[in-house]
Amino acid sequence: MPVLPFPGIAMTDSLIQLQPQQSTNVPSRPTTIWHRVSTSGFDRVDSLILIWLRVAVAVAIYVWANDYLADETYRHVFIEPRVLMKYAEFEWVLLWPGDGMYWHFVITKIAAICLAAGLVTRLSAAILCFSIAYVLLVEATIYVNHYYLLSMTAGLLVFLPAAGQWSVDRLIGLTRTGPTMWRWQLWMLRFQLGMPYVFGAMAKLNGDWLRGQPMESILRLRTSWGGRPWSEIPGMVEAFAWGGFAFDLLVVPLLMWKRTRLIAVVWAMLFHLTNAATLDIGVFPWFMLATLVVFFPVDFLRRRMRMFVGDTRDLIPHSDVATLVSRLDRVAATMAIVYVFIHICLPMRPAIYPGDSNWNERGHRFAWRMMLYHKHALTHYLVVDKNSDEFLFVPSTTVLTGYQALRDDHRPEMIRQTAVAISRTATELGVTENRVYALALVSLNGRKPTPIVDPTIDLTQVRQGWWRDDWVRQDPGPLSDPPWTIDKEQWWSVLELPEPFTALQGRTPNELQEFLKQQATKKATP
Repeated sequence: MPVLPFPGIAMTDSLIQLQPQQSTNVPSRPTTIWHRVSTSGFDRVDSLILIWLRVAVAVAIYVWANDYLADETYRHVFIEPRVLMKYAEFEWVLLWPGDGMYWHFVITKIAAICLAAGLVTRLSAAILCFSIAYVLLVEATIYVNHYYLLSMTAGLLVFLPAAGQWSVDRLIGLTRTGPTMWRWQLWMLRFQLGMPYVFGAMAKLNGDWLRGQPMESILRLRTSWGGRPWSEIPGMVEAFAWGGFAFDLLVVPLLMWKRTRLIAVVWAMLFHLTNAATLDIGVFPWFMLATLVVFFPVDFLRRRMRMFVGDTRDLIPHSDVATLVSRLDRVAATMAIVYVFIHICLPMRPAIYPGDSNWNERGHRFAWRMMLYHKHALTHYLVVDKNSDEFLFVPSTTVLTGYQALRDDHRPEMIRQTAVAISRTATELGVTENRVYALALVSLNGRKPTPIVDPTIDLTQVRQGWWRDDWVRQDPGPLSDPPWTIDKEQWWSVLELPEPFTALQGRTPNELQEFLKQQATKKATP
């Protein structure tokens, strides 16, 4: 056999063969952990879980949109309010004109049906992601963690091969995506759906939660089957507080380990079904139950499907088939890392911002801080004419709906925006130069009510700062034992009111409401 002038290569008549080279003393470079992780991340795995998630997301968002259309809830939340609350830098997000909000939710329902069927899958997922993101920005009052989760999960489906199996797109040839996905894409889903649990546990590492203060206030308003408040059942508050923390902390690793998976599933069912029965949190418990399968082995659904449709081995990717990784695939993986980094940083904000996030709301949203506080608030405003020093006390419902006031009267930034809206209303009524002050008494987790914003500062002259707000009082006061349970009608009588609200001392909110009605009637009477 002729030998080429290159070591280790021999030529036959028809081919070139590689022959083992002589061993050298140069040691081979050990494979790093990063190399092993990055290599396994580009393995092809079955994408059947994406079809399951595609349907779960579609059903959850369909129910969400349908709830807003039922009894014209969208009209009460978006159309009827005189003012809508905004996030900083997103004041430009406005309502759709005319019947736009009605059609917004109708189109959302249609897109949800299309996503479930796998019809124009990426476009449908994008519409659902945008639909929820839009309503969260157009009215900041309605923020709920599971709205945020549904929007982000739908957004991920835009970039994942969710139409690779069991889809109309594949049936009619709109997509050539196969029945597989990269392994790193599976871990992206696990990251997205595991965040509420992991960061929810981290957020519960605070004194109020571990003492059971939020749960005591929440369970006091819920009654058991015997008509007794849940909070009065011995050990119930502690069980909810510590059980909730332990569940959030452990459920993901328990689901990932075969020996504890059944325990985790039973625990998750008890946890989420209890939440569904005792708390008004919409589709969240059901969606989280439906997506537990994401943490199971990637072939779990395929093996279960064989029970109903027979052998499906031809659809399962073979690990021994080499797959070309394109530059676009690597760019996508890099973008996924950036996405993960951002969504790890967002829940860390409360640990960085000064003060207690449960009190001042700094970094509270988009951080998976769930059920951490229970607030009672009594907020009224003082409008002063700069020219005559005449003044008038008004409630927040002067410009807010009852729905908005219930959710915004304890949030400093929303109180500031309400004061600005009241100032505009006063200007429209002829008081062109005015000052607006707020007496916002807030009880956090059973504490004695205390002003959350400085009542001596004109709120029309301040803005939300990027780091902290000097017009927000940072001390919610010490915990009360027993918790504060005095009715809000008596707060102005039992608390010492600060200037310039001492004129309300000894009165009740109902008396003020009646006075305002009488004044309005006098002005309306010719």
